[in-house]
Amino acid sequence: MDNTTFKTNFLGKDGFVWWIGQIAPTEEWIENFGTNPKAWGMRYKVRIMGYHPYSIVELSDKDLPWAQVLTTPGNSGSLNTAETVRLAGGDVVIGFFLDGHNAQVPMIMGSFANTTQWQELKEKWKESGAPASPFGVFGGYSKEFNEANYAVNKSQDNSNGAESNLSNNDGLNTGYTSGGPESESYQYELTSTTGAEIDLCNKGPVSGIKSDVKTMISKVQGLKGILNADTEFYRDKVKSIVSSSSESITNHATKIASNMVGDTFKNIVPIAQTGLGVLYKGVSAKVTAATGNPAIGHVAGVAAQTAMVGPLNVAENLIGCLANNIIADLGESTEGILNSMVDNVFDVTDCVSDQVVGAITNDIIGKVGKGMDGALGGLDKILNFFSGGGFNVENIIRNSTSALAGAIGLRGCNEPIQTDDLGPCRYRLGYGPISAGDADLSAILKNANTAAAASTAAKLTGFPLDGIQDIVGAFDIFNSDMKVPGFKSALGECYSGFPTICEPPKIKIFGGGKGSGGEAVPIFGNITGEGKDRIGSVIDIKITNPGNDYQFPPFIEIVDNCKQGYGAKALSVIKDGKLTNIYMTSVGANYPVGDQPELSVIDVAILNPGIGYSDGDSVTDNFGNEYDVTIQNGSIVKIKPLTTTAIDGLVEFTINSSTGANADLSATIDIRPEYQGEVKQVIDCIAPRTGNLVGYVKGEPYYGNFHVHPNTGKKMVGAAHTTTPHEIIYDTPEESL
Repeated sequence: MDNTTFKTNFLGKDGFVWWIGQIAPTEEWIENFGTNPKAWGMRYKVRIMGYHPYSIVELSDKDLPWAQVLTTPGNSGSLNTAETVRLAGGDVVIGFFLDGHNAQVPMIMGSFANTTQWQELKEKWKESGAPASPFGVFGGYSKEFNEANYAVNKSQDNSNGAESNLSNNDGLNTGYTSGGPESESYQYELTSTTGAEIDLCNKGPVSGIKSDVKTMISKVQGLKGILNADTEFYRDKVKSIVSSSSESITNHATKIASNMVGDTFKNIVPIAQTGLGVLYKGVSAKVTAATGNPAIGHVAGVAAQTAMVGPLNVAENLIGCLANNIIADLGESTEGILNSMVDNVFDVTDCVSDQVVGAITNDIIGKVGKGMDGALGGLDKILNFFSGGGFNVENIIRNSTSALAGAIGLRGCNEPIQTDDLGPCRYRLGYGPISAGDADLSAILKNANTAAAASTAAKLTGFPLDGIQDIVGAFDIFNSDMKVPGFKSALGECYSGFPTICEPPKIKIFGGGKGSGGEAVPIFGNITGEGKDRIGSVIDIKITNPGNDYQFPPFIEIVDNCKQGYGAKALSVIKDGKLTNIYMTSVGANYPVGDQPELSVIDVAILNPGIGYSDGDSVTDNFGNEYDVTIQNGSIVKIKPLTTTAIDGLVEFTINSSTGANADLSATIDIRPEYQGEVKQVIDCIAPRTGNLVGYVKGEPYYGNFHVHPNTGKKMVGAAHTTTPHEIIYDTPEESL
């Protein structure tokens, strides 16, 4: 019997599914160590982010799965060579699932470095009044380690099953002293990696800034959920997060500054060249008119141009140092921007991150404009002709999107803009790949100019804006009203507060090369609760528009506006550039659910036809449904539901076969048909009549004689079955092709 939904039943061919998790408190796994005859060392209880609930009530530490630790080469225990794995409760580890998407057999590959400031953190957590949380930073030390005393040195004997020599270590190498508390375990969350975004493509500084801003706000919101925002400890942790994020964002901003200086100077060069021509004509004309001698006028014009060589060289040298001077001042202003907006933002939408980019851009534009205006001060004679006089670098930048194209990473030096989407550029931990979205240069520049103009107007009225707004402009991110529903300003509608209504998740389809147009909606199961509190899993995704021109299967993002759901992941299938199927690899939980009628399996997609199947093999599912199976050359080529029992979860198929293997089936779920009776298989053996359509062969209608295959029950051409190959008659032209 082949019980398979997504598996090939061959280890190593089912994909690699990795995870990040945290070792549970010591008391839940310590029995695996020491002289206990039932001990299985190198196993730990692990709570895995994105897979396990953020509630000890929903899933206790005791009920967490066991995770086996992989050892380094030469550390298997053979030949009396072994080293004890030294992990402690609270350690954050990374690993993979041995059973792929089933996610029931976790393996630990390594761990992240831990803090040595446990004693200090513990006292501050006490002061904060923070509630308990299943994820968090807590000390691995406890009295159980002294009692177990299980650590083994490399140099000591390990008989691989017999009683081992024990070291006199007091516990794991946690970085904590033996003077720590003996039984206390503080499980509070300082930060959470779940929700953090990773930039995989490095598409430019703007993409990097937007990702860093989202990750920063995600970390801050994690603190707000467990700490009192009025405490000094909370403020200190926020400052630490902002400071760390500022370093990364400043690194991206330096690229903007460097590119902006270079690109702006390249734009000024042709202006200066034109100005030299204007200068020559003006001087030559005046001298010629005064002397009546064109030759003297020409010499005077050339002399005027030559006099500009010195100032041009000075300007070029000064501009060469300008980028470094600007970069040196970026860190402080960037941190000021982040500190001023961090408390005003709950949900980092694209408009929020675009405003952060705009604020940083305004800061850089101001610095570039001021610096270049100073460097170009000696070139008034060849620049003032531009825009009718009063040459101003900042005005040039603000009125030209091309001047900012390289600055925000839409192109490199003399490189075309990349338009092909070759894959996901962002990955959100616990959620999967997410669409990166392209920076809207025009919108960023427009809002940056509007915000800067508002700041300038306030100065002219004698009421300059407070703090950082006076420098970078009046952006909404500095306004606490941004968290009020219905908020809008001169910059548009940019609400950053908690969603007022938690809507069912939406499906975003992206990637796949040059393809576009794909649309789909989620289907829910495992539903609990009533009314607005109904929650459930995403058990299927229904394609409403197959799209066009996909070069490879696009990525599927499940977007939950309240971010309360977790764990649902899906993959897509394409044919001839169109979406043909989206199937779930993990259904997740806790997603908001709207009204939904009863569901059933209406079709089955064959992801892998398998091999070795025989006529008479059958297929059922975990809800009791039966299916009609068509097998050709040992492979499953068609499968249709015979019954339509209501379903409420992920459909798992059981292929009853003594010979076949590796078939991979995916259920297509939709509204259950009104007729709920059992569908019987009927074979029509009525002899054909002249003019009656029998079926289709190779796409063409067939009206001739036919017979029914004695074993398969399929209609075939000819009045009787023979050993000579002959065509199968299909019900539709599509099947016959």
